[in-house]
Amino acid sequence: MHPIAYAFMASTFTAYQAFVHPGATVETLIDKGLIVEMIIKCPDGAGIITYSRVERVYCTPDYSCHGAITHAIEHLCR
Repeated sequence: MHPIAYAFMASTFTAYQAFVHPGATVETLIDKGLIVEMIIKCPDGAGIITYSRVERVYCTPDYSCHGAITHAIEHLCR
């Protein structure tokens, strides 16, 4: 594998919150540097929210961005 690929793989960190806290709303955090992906538990399934460390907003897959994670989760799980 190319050395740059190894560097990219090393910069990704994953934390499984739901493994430690089964009732957690955020099931998994995937840290990709400037972007953090979060798998969110909703009543009818799960979804993904991203957090931009540069813009400091939480965005849903339909390009709706919010300043607070609670608003993004409400929009995602509606």
